Amino acid sequence: MATGERDTAGDGLLGLDAAAQQAGLHYMTVYRHVRTGRLPAVQRRGRWWIEPADLDRLTARGGPGRGGGPLRWADGRRRLVDRLLAADFGGTWTVVEQALASGTSPADVHVRLLGPAMTEIGRRWAAGETTVEGEHRATAVAVRVVGRLAPRFSRRGTPGGGTVVLGGAPGDPHLLPVTMAADLLRSRHVRVLDLGADVPEAAFLEAAAAAGDLRAVGVSLSDAGRARAAASVLRALRRAHPGVTLLAGGPALCDRGAALALGAGDWAPDGLAAADLLAAGGGHHGSGQGGR
Repeated sequence: MATGERDTAGDGLLGLDAAAQQAGLHYMTVYRHVRTGRLPAVQRRGRWWIEPADLDRLTARGGPGRGGGPLRWADGRRRLVDRLLAADFGGTWTVVEQALASGTSPADVHVRLLGPAMTEIGRRWAAGETTVEGEHRATAVAVRVVGRLAPRFSRRGTPGGGTVVLGGAPGDPHLLPVTMAADLLRSRHVRVLDLGADVPEAAFLEAAAAAGDLRAVGVSLSDAGRARAAASVLRALRRAHPGVTLLAGGPALCDRGAALALGAGDWAPDGLAAADLLAAGGGHHGSGQGGR
């Protein structure tokens, strides 16, 4: 499309052609920035429109071919939030892929980008700034992204140091925090038995008993309303496996005191923190059923 009056809006917004011309970039470069959330834009009647100030900010921090620096965490999180809320899997994966290409580790994608982006979406839902439907669609996209990243967390060789059992508290349907924690532990060469979300108390006990060299059990809590159920699981595990480290974490547990109040032995905000705790000497190396 030729650049001209049709590529500017009456309110000062720029179409893609006008934005590309003003920034000295190729049309498709500008379009890619819009699709990945790096350049904010609004869509009207099938066309994208850009604020000149947003375009200036993009060019000021550098784009492809202009020696752009390392990925900025805040910018990456903003772009992820935008694409996740748009339920745009392709755009979300492009943001992640660009981060990986810039040298970001898969673990940092989880801890510094995707995890905080989902926390922000949860905050917006709690504040009434997005709908339940929007939060659910964003979560569905995030689950697909985490699944695609999963092979990057595998380490060669046989994991050592015992098994860690992970699961969501009974009645807590949030799968993503459990899956991400399992990935992060595996990145540290820890053997993980991932039970998923909404794990009944009996299933925690069965998995712990069958784990063999049980090192630790982690209970994830994303729904504060399931705190009593999480506490019951931790009590039951303490009775059955008194020498095993019990960890609690998840979005509903903001600090170590909250985890200890539930009956956990320690708190891990994410899988890397859990691995660090175990490496520092937490957990019990046993043999036989449940390490007893």
